Amino acid sequence: MLSKLEQTRQKYAGQHRAIDAFLDARQTLLVEYIKLAGLSGQRNKSRPLPCCTAISQFCDLLVDYVSAGHFEIYDHVMHAYENAKGDQLVLAQSIYPKLRACTDFALRFNDKYAEAQEDDLLSLDEDLNRLGPVLEERFRQEDQLVNALQLLDQLTTTTQ
Repeated sequence: MLSKLEQTRQKYAGQHRAIDAFLDARQTLLVEYIKLAGLSGQRNKSRPLPCCTAISQFCDLLVDYVSAGHFEIYDHVMHAYENAKGDQLVLAQSIYPKLRACTDFALRFNDKYAEAQEDDLLSLDEDLNRLGPVLEERFRQEDQLVNALQLLDQLTTTTQ
């Protein structure tokens, strides 16, 4: 996921301040996800469960990220799509429900773990293993929206 983020950053860096901030937030979220999930799927004495504070901080980042997507980036994207026709509008209409499903999963994860105590962490690894692919899908869909937005901006600029 981090290598894909770097590819996305190279492609869109410096083109729009909101997109740069969004990609920075994505990187922060990914780094914290990797720290929380670890590289191994097995917990043991040398790799114990993360502390509740770390989980809560990750949940804060997760909610901030999905909120920023909906209230900052997507509003801008949807405004551009309101002026779009044809394929661009169809693309937006197909991507948004997928993003909504990812958001719903992230919010359920947050509800379960934001204020969790140690006794509540029995299924943390399993839930983190489910969250990873959900985040990866979300990032892919967001990148499609950003790419389409860039194409719309180019079309708008050339037709004016």
